[in-house]
Amino acid sequence: MPGTVTNSAVRKRKRDDAPKMDGTKPRKAPKTTSTGQSTQTRILHLEEQILQGREHYNNIVELQSLVQRYEAKPRMATLAAVGLCRVFCRLIAAEALVRTGSATAGEAQVVQWLKGRLREYDESLLTWIGSPEAAQESTSLTLLMRIVKAETSQGSKRSEQAWRTETSTFFKLIQALLERTNADGARQEFGEKYADEYDDVRFYTFLAVKQVLKTSSAHSEEIVGGAVDLLSHMESPPDSDYQPQTWYSADAPSSVPNNPLLSLATHRKAAQETWLAIFRSPLTKDNRKRLLTLATSQILPNFSTRLELLADFLTDSFNAGGSLSLLALNSIFHLITHQNLDYPEFYTKLYSLLDEDILHSKHRSRFFRLLEMFLRSEHLPAALVASFVKRLARLSLQAPPGAIVWIVPWVYNYVKGHPSLGFLLHRPHHPAHRIYSTQSKQGSDSATMAVKDPFNMLESNPNITGAIDSSLWELETLQSHYHPNVATLARILGEQFTKREYVLEDFLDHSYASLVGQELGREVSGKKGVEVEWAIPKRIVMEEVGEGQELNGVGRLLTGALEAM
Repeated sequence: MPGTVTNSAVRKRKRDDAPKMDGTKPRKAPKTTSTGQSTQTRILHLEEQILQGREHYNNIVELQSLVQRYEAKPRMATLAAVGLCRVFCRLIAAEALVRTGSATAGEAQVVQWLKGRLREYDESLLTWIGSPEAAQESTSLTLLMRIVKAETSQGSKRSEQAWRTETSTFFKLIQALLERTNADGARQEFGEKYADEYDDVRFYTFLAVKQVLKTSSAHSEEIVGGAVDLLSHMESPPDSDYQPQTWYSADAPSSVPNNPLLSLATHRKAAQETWLAIFRSPLTKDNRKRLLTLATSQILPNFSTRLELLADFLTDSFNAGGSLSLLALNSIFHLITHQNLDYPEFYTKLYSLLDEDILHSKHRSRFFRLLEMFLRSEHLPAALVASFVKRLARLSLQAPPGAIVWIVPWVYNYVKGHPSLGFLLHRPHHPAHRIYSTQSKQGSDSATMAVKDPFNMLESNPNITGAIDSSLWELETLQSHYHPNVATLARILGEQFTKREYVLEDFLDHSYASLVGQELGREVSGKKGVEVEWAIPKRIVMEEVGEGQELNGVGRLLTGALEAM
């Protein structure tokens, strides 16, 4: 009869396939006793043995096998990963992974074996990047960056290799951040915690991203999306008077004369080349939209020269239509005002965006904000501003109330700022004017003037639409709008312009829901009840019929239907 297995019996451990330092198969790990020795104590013991001498290097294999069991034992794997990180950092600092010229064949073999174990450790931690567990992902990023700090603190020559070599921990980390589609949290943490804080990390991140884009061919759109997301979490480049001085590596570049890392121009050149590599890559609509959103804050400041490359990208984005056109115009306007880019068709393209769809779009508020910024200058020709005013007034006839309540005060502000536009609101009759060129008589005693609006809605050039010779009869029509708020607001254009200007932000985010909510929340005061715009009829369809009169056709039909019920 087989004996009973007691609690003090030790179960056999699974052997790892990784080769030992001497090429033999891994031995069993020392047995733990029943004294309740914790896993953490065991890991610390293995770590201390490794640092005592080469005869204990095989403990690295055991710790590595624990790291690879994260799904089964996450706490044990995390403790083993932290312990191995301390081991490798100390070995790197002691130059145990550096092969010297006087090293024997055995010593060279040990160095090569340790490098292989470090690569395996890196690969294990890289599999945690993109994990649904945020703690696991953050731990992996922290431990890998500690290895990077150790590798880049071995002197100027080896430090440069640790930053740039494609087999280095840093390059593999950047590659994983770009390739993993679900690594948004890791990319954000890396950008905010490392790239924004340290000048050398930011510089070599740009170089690594450029190299990954150059060497990766499969799933290129996903990699580009990861690159855009990673760089979006990095702050805009420093000002022109900034001197790079914050380093992640312990070897400060200031110790090397004429080090390019000390030049801000070198940092901006690296950023410029990386953004250009992204522009040349295949871009999805979402990636292009993300780039246009980042353009004014993080991309354009790097391009003090070669503006024509950006202008081509922005022009292509505008031609794509939709919200891309609006975002592209914003960046083009920044180049015009800040870097003197010559773009004579800017207002023509802006004018072409004014259509029925933009007033019903979910991007309406953003468009109105940009439109206000683009037309803010008082040096614009009155004919051009009149075209925008007239076109918005014409579109307001079919616009929702949420858009109209912004258009009316916007027109008020611009008529106030451009006195020559006052004729659009009040144009006295003059027979010689174009608007009164056509006359027709009705009846024998009265004559009415047939007015022809000279404004050409189909003209694409805002300078020659004829809006300056027209009038804003559309806004007077809005005084009879079905919505009381719109009708009341439209009446301000018929009164004296005593108000300096309206704050347009107060009217931007209105919608059907907000306008109805205001009406429902308004308290009714006074003895009168709520005024309505309809009266309850005494009869529906049928009229009162006196004696001797017959019902009309509709009345007979309804009467027959009622009798049949």
